[in-house]
Amino acid sequence: MRVRGYAAATPCWAVHYSANVAATTEFYAGLFGWTTATNNGATVFLLRGLAVAGLAEIRDGGGQRPGWLTHISTDDIDTTSQLVLEAGGNVLGPSTEWGERGRSAVYADSLGAVVGAWQHGTTLGVSFAGAEVIDEPGAVTWSEVVTRDTAGTAAFYGKVFGWTQQVGTATEEHEYYEWISAKRVVGGISMMDGGHYPPGTPPHWRTILQVDDCAEVVARTPELGGRVLAGPVDAGIGTAAYIADPTGGTFLVIEPLPELIAALRG
Repeated sequence: MRVRGYAAATPCWAVHYSANVAATTEFYAGLFGWTTATNNGATVFLLRGLAVAGLAEIRDGGGQRPGWLTHISTDDIDTTSQLVLEAGGNVLGPSTEWGERGRSAVYADSLGAVVGAWQHGTTLGVSFAGAEVIDEPGAVTWSEVVTRDTAGTAAFYGKVFGWTQQVGTATEEHEYYEWISAKRVVGGISMMDGGHYPPGTPPHWRTILQVDDCAEVVARTPELGGRVLAGPVDAGIGTAAYIADPTGGTFLVIEPLPELIAALRG
């Protein structure tokens, strides 16, 4: 689905941080057919020529872990940074200017999950709002924070982005909530349980990509140098799998139920 803009307080962009850009590029090209392009120093993955996600290289000594980083849209990144501090989180370095495309910042929430913010620029034709295609095979379809503390997580994001939460759709065995912003569902809270997460697994944001055949993606993942960590499994809303790419970045893929696909397409 083509997207031209995002309301404030909406997940709008996911960036993959990699210590081996060549291996990362080859893996996602093979799995989803993505290509890459560079603009104002930023590298983006493209699907059908449209920006679908970002790609950044991890520099030695930077402390960045490989993997996916969700960005939330904001109209004022400086105000968002102040709210993060007031809510008990941390600002992990100064905001980054991306020319006239916009500004980004990276935070740790009050429980340690790392999340980004994106403020688009103001110049028409140059400003960048976020992913230009979502909710279709090969594109991001959902973002969620994985935590052991619903109340603490809800308190932080409520203060920073004004989100509230409601009980979400998932399997009966799994506790799940949805983020609500301006009466719209914008993301999720997935509770960690001992059966699926090793002790000490930190809170984190997770990127979920839509696929049209989960079993086929699972079969091709090891051929491309990745690992299937779990699945395919019934996720209640479709068939899902948990995958690690060759550089250690993890993500979920989901083949939604046909009725959910119809709802997404309106």
